[in-house]
Amino acid sequence: MIPRHPSSDDDARRFELLERPESWPEDPALQRELAELLELHLGLSAHGNRLAAELTAPPRPWYRTWGLASAAALLLAGLPSLFIVQHTRHLQALAQDTARLERLAQRRSQDRAWIAFFQQSSTLLQDFDANPALCRKGEEDRRQERDMARVLLEASHQLAAQGAPDPEAEATRAKLHAWIAELALEDGCLSTERADQLRKWAAAHNLEGQALKAERHLKEGGA
Repeated sequence: MIPRHPSSDDDARRFELLERPESWPEDPALQRELAELLELHLGLSAHGNRLAAELTAPPRPWYRTWGLASAAALLLAGLPSLFIVQHTRHLQALAQDTARLERLAQRRSQDRAWIAFFQQSSTLLQDFDANPALCRKGEEDRRQERDMARVLLEASHQLAAQGAPDPEAEATRAKLHAWIAELALEDGCLSTERADQLRKWAAAHNLEGQALKAERHLKEGGA
């Protein structure tokens, strides 16, 4: 609220600001003061002549003076200010737009995380299909793929916690998660029989194809 006894410097500063609304400070308390001062300024400007005449007229009965004061108070309390209304609506619209853009940015950031997971899962499946080096006879060196699987397993847990963009993406993540978890728990030197089981399981469920499909779907959605 405006102080009851502001200094002349404060009054001059506030009235100067009334002429430059674009320079109003962001402080909500000071904005309320300026809005009230603007309403008072507009009311006095519109009814200044009448109030001046009332002040210079001979004394009148108390009930007429009280009636005028009450009418003036009601006028100032309910005086519309087009600028204040427009300014308030502008701030509300700006807040809504900001919230909408923040939600959109968060959604796109989440979609990009899902896309990266599907891309890297597809790469892991391709690498696992390639002929590896051998640790020794009958054992494939899968340490690199196992390490990648462990990273993807953690990413999969995080994606599941934040929520999927759609049910199809979640279903694909769950299938990949099951296969990745198996590989992440294996030794780096994997028996050829076990490696063959993992390859066949991935092929039977078309994991690479589903990962690529999910990736394309999210990209087409504008992530």
